[in-house]
Formats: sequence, C-alpha cells, structure tokens
Amino acid sequence: MTRLRPARSWAPEGGRIARAIREGTSLASSIVLIDVGNTRIKAGCANADGVIRWSWAGSLSDGSTWESLGDRLSAIEAAGVAIASVNPPAADRIGEMLGRLGIGPIRWFRSANDVPVCHRLEAPSRTGADRALAVLAALDRAGRIGPGIVVQCGTAITVERIEADGCWAGGAIAIGPGLASRSLRSGTAQLPEVGPTIPEAPLPPWGASPEPALRAGIVWGTVGAIRELIARQSEGFDRDPWVAWTGGDAPALAMLLGREHPWIEPSLVLRGLLVAVAWGSESRSPHPESG
Repeated sequence: MTRLRPARSWAPEGGRIARAIREGTSLASSIVLIDVGNTRIKAGCANADGVIRWSWAGSLSDGSTWESLGDRLSAIEAAGVAIASVNPPAADRIGEMLGRLGIGPIRWFRSANDVPVCHRLEAPSRTGADRALAVLAALDRAGRIGPGIVVQCGTAITVERIEADGCWAGGAIAIGPGLASRSLRSGTAQLPEVGPTIPEAPLPPWGASPEPALRAGIVWGTVGAIRELIARQSEGFDRDPWVAWTGGDAPALAMLLGREHPWIEPSLVLRGLLVAVAWGSESRSPHPESG
C-alpha cells in the first residue's frame, strides 16, 4: 500500500476543502476516489479531514489489476465514490464491480463539463475530466487565483494555462514518453522499444547506438516540448505563473527542466475529485464563457 503525503500547504486558508472542514460541512466519513486513465487506474480513500489516507495504482494491461482493485474496494466502508474517467470501457467495468460490491452512490466525472471549474473552453463536453480536475485541484491549493500552469505527465503530456483571474483558458496535449516509444516501435521496421522510464539524472542528448539515441530523442524531446509550452503559455501575464506538476514522470521531468523546488503532487486528479465533491450541489454552477 502506498501512502500519500499531502503536498505542502495543500489546504490553504482560501481552499474549498479547508473552508468546508472549518465550517463543519465537509465530506462524509470517507469517500473512494478513482481515476480511470488510458493505461492505468488510480484509487484512493479520503476521510472527513480532507486527507487522502492511502492510494493504489494498477496497469490496465496487467490481468491482476481488477482483482487487486476489487479486493481493496471490498475492504472499505465508504459513504460514496467519485470517479473520473477518460476510458469508457474501463469505467463501465468499474461501475459493474462497485454495483456487485454494493458500494455507492457513485458520482461520475466523464468530461470537463462535469467539473466545477471556471473555464473558457469551446467544447467542455469533449475535454477530459482528468485535465479539468487537475486544474481544479491546483486552483484550490492556490486559493483559486492565477496565473498558473498545470503540467500532467502521463500517457499524454498536457500543459494547461490558467488566467490571472483563476479561469482555465485551455491547454496543449502532446505525446508522452511511453507512448512515443511504443509508437516508434510499432511504426518502424527495426527500431526497438526503449521503455517509458525517464531517468532521474540528465542523460546525453545523443546516442551512439539505436537505444540511447531513441532515449535521448524521446526524453529531451519531451523536456523541450514542455519547456516551450510553459514559456508560450506564460506570455501575456504580468508576473510569473505558479506551475503545478502531476503524474508519474513529473519529478524527473521537472528536474530535467531545471525547476528548483517544484510543486509536485503525484495524484492531482484524485485531489481534484475530492475538491469537486466538497463543492457538493454547487457542482453545476455556470462556467463563464464556456462553449
């Protein structure tokens, strides 16, 4: 079992969770949080104090993932479940599992349209709930004030721009290192797959054989893309934006970008689910300038 340590100042004075707890209107006794991605599932359980007490992750390509998730869910007494999904088939399977276990009610977050975050998106119903929840969690931590940037490092790399007024303007989606490696392997006759691991120490930007050459291109190409997107999305602000990082590769990529003391939260989407639930009935409040 992996225990999450709350990020520093996770519940600031201005945070929705902190206010709800102080006012005595916070979460139920416990709630299960599930993030269904393209290749992985993350789950956690939060208590009424707003702290995610434990978390678990499994690969959708691993046959034991579903059994392991079922075992963990069956051992929990929860007042409800909040699920974010960008993978409808896997989400349906989890819904069936929860039904068999008698766990509920379930609150689904299937797109940005379901997330109580201020945005200026043109098509929120076609924008991933995971992106919106990561933005919501980062904003809650920052007191709902921008400007800011949220970087997710998963199957895809997403970089989101948050305006000075705390409203999400949109973002950019790029290929993640693992998917890039698999795509190069499947789309070529001889190139090998070098795996998705981002090294914790800088590596040379060239290689003398195919494997290190591929790794150099994938790693430094990813770093360059993120650096450029952060720089471009920061244009037009009157001060430097805060930058929040999340995802398994976030610590290594932030280091390779030369970021000092980066704000990193491995499970920002789970935290976003917690914030969204804390909003309760206000979750359907209007989204300014939404499409």
